[in-house]
Amino acid sequence: MKRGFDCHAHVYARVDEAKGSNYRPSRPAPLDEWQGYLDDRRLRGGVLVQPSFLGHDNRELLQILDKLGDGFKGVVQLPKHASLAEMKELDAAGIVGVRWNLIERRRELPDLDDPQWIDFLDRLKALNWHLELHLEGNRLPELFPALHAHGVTLVIDHLGLPVEADPFSGSGFRILLEAGRAGRTWVKLSAPYRSPVNDLRPHAQALLEHLGRERLVWGSDWPWTRHEGKHDYRDTLDWLSDWVRDEDDRRVILNDSPRRLFHLD
Repeated sequence: MKRGFDCHAHVYARVDEAKGSNYRPSRPAPLDEWQGYLDDRRLRGGVLVQPSFLGHDNRELLQILDKLGDGFKGVVQLPKHASLAEMKELDAAGIVGVRWNLIERRRELPDLDDPQWIDFLDRLKALNWHLELHLEGNRLPELFPALHAHGVTLVIDHLGLPVEADPFSGSGFRILLEAGRAGRTWVKLSAPYRSPVNDLRPHAQALLEHLGRERLVWGSDWPWTRHEGKHDYRDTLDWLSDWVRDEDDRRVILNDSPRRLFHLD
């Protein structure tokens, strides 16, 4: 019996980056390859995230979702002027959220005093979508409080990319732990190689305690852009087993939490 979802992966045939992108992958990431990994680990589906190098051109992601059907959802990138009508069409196609990839873009954090961004966040709430935030842990305080205050559901990538070995010593990570009381913040247990901290077990345990297993999901981050060839798919599930030792907690993180957050059948 298949159970569980890979909640963070990228699939693409194109490797031509969009204008302004600071990265181009070394090779395509074929759909059948990812599906093979899901079958091998007996996972029933997953969530595909728009690759950052393709920018707002979500056409390939939508084509892939159309092939996959039930058990799969998508997260797109959109400009702030995207209309509600456009977003409703995306919703019908299986889109459940928008990603802000803000890594290494210190001067380009969205201005949340801009009425267009406020309207954009309101449209997310109207559709019951989440906002996925990919931002260094030490920079989370620059953006997270205002987003949290606005009431949008937040999904934080890659354990919040902590920069401190002690999860309680970094202001960014403490913000995530405190947000657990409100129940609108989720965190992806994924991609430890994207953080400068060598051992993320204390951070995963702190998230488990303060947010609860119902607010945690797992993702492989396949095909590990910028880190290709350094590990395999099995490793990504082994990391989860190392971070979360209780089998029932892992079952919830792999299966129950994703079903609720991503509206998976």
